[in-house]
Amino acid sequence: MEELSRIPIVQQVVNSMKDFIAADGILVGQKLPTEKEWCEKLTVGRGTVREAFRILEARGLVEIKPGRGAFLVSKKELGQEELAEWFLKNEVELKDYIEVRSAVEPLCARIIAKRATDGELEQIERTHFRFIRAVEENDFAGMAKYDERLHRQIVEASKNKMLIFMSKKIDECIRDFRLRTFQVPQNAQNAIRAHHNIVEALKARDEEVAELYAKRHISLINTDMNVIIKR
Repeated sequence: MEELSRIPIVQQVVNSMKDFIAADGILVGQKLPTEKEWCEKLTVGRGTVREAFRILEARGLVEIKPGRGAFLVSKKELGQEELAEWFLKNEVELKDYIEVRSAVEPLCARIIAKRATDGELEQIERTHFRFIRAVEENDFAGMAKYDERLHRQIVEASKNKMLIFMSKKIDECIRDFRLRTFQVPQNAQNAIRAHHNIVEALKARDEEVAELYAKRHISLINTDMNVIIKR
């Protein structure tokens, strides 16, 4: 493991896995060491190893086969063309999720502008700052983690059980999307600005502006995806 404590632990595991792939002569199609073996080798938890595998899968290096493990599919990370192909392949499904988010999240933003406690808004703002730090560190896993957390916190602060249920289902389906979209630097910067605007509107307890910025954010996510596809 790298000694640089500033490098997020998941990224350190990703780097170790990439070094293993490059140095150990593993061939495309072969199985990588198991989660347990990585945990023992790097003295990290299973959750960290699973997150690292997901990042490698998002970058086109491995394929995770349920019940069988992770297999090497390429020694070359996805470039912009391959990334565009993935978004194009999943375009219809992703747009369905974005369409639902465009209905759920602006409504939640409007609700919590009045309903959320000061503590809940402070928590949302802290998550926003953590997302910014992940962007500064080029930590894709951190970006995906804190983006999901921020949006989840907004929905949960609504106290609406149906909206919370719908949001959880969407999050489960778009985790790969989150990992991939932030590999485009402009998308991460767009998210920072959008999150900032939403947070400021919530702190001001302005229902209409919070709802408006949430709508714009989801619309921009759709635009960012279209830009990737058309490259």
